[in-house]
Amino acid sequence: MRKLFVVLLIAATASANEISYRSLQSFTSATPLHDRGLHGEGQIVAVLDTGLDYGSCYFAEPGNTPPPINTGSPQGGLDWQNVDYSRRKVIAYNFLYSCDQYPGARGCEKPGDPAGTYDNQGHGTHAAGAIAGDKGAPIFHDFGDAIATGAKLVIQDGGFIGGDNCSHRPGFGCPVNVTPILDQAYKQGARIHSNSWGDRQGAGPGAASPTANYPASARDIDAFVHSHPDMLVVFNTGNFGGTSAPPPSTLSAPGSAKNTLQVGGSRGYPTQTDEVIAGYSLVGPTRDGRIKPDVVGPAWVFAADSRVILTSGGFDPNCFATSQGGTSWSSPSIAGAAALIRQYYTEGWYPTGLRNDANRITPSAALLKATIIASARPLTSRAFASSVGPAQPVPSYEQGFGFPVLDDALYFSGDRSRLRMNDLATGIAQGETSTQQVEVRAGTKFKVVLVWTDPAGIAVPASDTRPQLVNDLDLRVTGPGGLTAWGNESLHPGQPDRLNNVEAVTIEVPATGTYTISVTANRLSAGARQTYALVTTGDLGDESAARARRRTIRR
Repeated sequence: MRKLFVVLLIAATASANEISYRSLQSFTSATPLHDRGLHGEGQIVAVLDTGLDYGSCYFAEPGNTPPPINTGSPQGGLDWQNVDYSRRKVIAYNFLYSCDQYPGARGCEKPGDPAGTYDNQGHGTHAAGAIAGDKGAPIFHDFGDAIATGAKLVIQDGGFIGGDNCSHRPGFGCPVNVTPILDQAYKQGARIHSNSWGDRQGAGPGAASPTANYPASARDIDAFVHSHPDMLVVFNTGNFGGTSAPPPSTLSAPGSAKNTLQVGGSRGYPTQTDEVIAGYSLVGPTRDGRIKPDVVGPAWVFAADSRVILTSGGFDPNCFATSQGGTSWSSPSIAGAAALIRQYYTEGWYPTGLRNDANRITPSAALLKATIIASARPLTSRAFASSVGPAQPVPSYEQGFGFPVLDDALYFSGDRSRLRMNDLATGIAQGETSTQQVEVRAGTKFKVVLVWTDPAGIAVPASDTRPQLVNDLDLRVTGPGGLTAWGNESLHPGQPDRLNNVEAVTIEVPATGTYTISVTANRLSAGARQTYALVTTGDLGDESAARARRRTIRR
């Protein structure tokens, strides 16, 4: 269900990502982030997949020098120290299934044999190409380049030997052992981690894998992000192979974890646009009823690919690329978009909309996730086998909160719509409410998004529906005249959310006046305080007019 289902080799003709790298910025032909020098510079994204063809012109160094190599094993510890931050693209190449780690293992990889080792399947090269592929003039957009041409990559090569009972990538372990892998990437500087795979959780050949559940691999990801709160982990939903609409709760784990950003697909075929949800994009809810995916992104992408899969010898620099469809490319596309958002914060563009080193911050994963969701536009159409029909209103279990359009959330000097954010590292205790007031002017959509990195839940069997939310915060927005809206209220009218660690309130046509935004710690089952990120967008009054206070709830 995660495997590619379409591959076309094409020449330089119109292709999806030639539109999508623009639509992710503006939903038009404009490139407002690129125009201001935001291409992902200074950001490192890890790609956990089948490896990468480092000879591709989208990643190659001058002289095609090989990247620094690390091996090791999850059992004995993964090496990570061999990193070269001066390289333009691949700063570290990590073998998770090399023959020195697994002597005599079928299909183990030999780092000294690039012709048959560095991505012997092609999937990982294409995923990396959708994040940060950059051929020709550095940073300048050439045909097939990604949205984050300025970003650098950490490659984690899990190998590929065909089917197994877990991830189809033996270096991930079976059962999947993701914690040391995330730790390796984090130590090498990656703060965005891109994944296009699912965990079969031991399901044998021909057996259906569990979906939308909370296995040990999901718990481990939640635990890692909770202990490394600035690491954003991105996953795809997987693809439906049938001709009808995907059944509910079919999206893959461990992307269904709480602290991931799980991405479904738009633009399923080159004849569609990014305004249409891909018919094959798998859907939620999770088994415990949470909203997944979180957003959708471009699924049809023309990007770098590995010539290793086509040639039996030689490893020459090349510009081989393919056009492929699947949510495997949606998640890296959004990971690339996240790199631009992270650059926005780390370079100090917030809050003035002009770059200012004095305003540099290190954003949490919760803040990146909240900003992406705040930028999301609801898609109104969904593709089916032979037709296009209406999509469910957001938040929904087919598109989450919609398609990210970065300029809708990020503020630049002169914009009408502004951005307010709180990355509250101090958090709130149970029985507290943090409130702030904002002045809102009519005429622009008003949106508030709350995200917190929740402590890990308890791994459960595939069909177990027990809620996994550990700490429960509530978002409430009160507008002029006392009108109150709860986070995600369309899913539970008149009631606060009790399942999700992502909550949003959107007022399409706000009245002019003062709005009070409240975040309440309804229940904390782990820890004395819960940190969170809050992002507000709209035609907002001066930030100096926003007054924040914290008070204890009277019970």
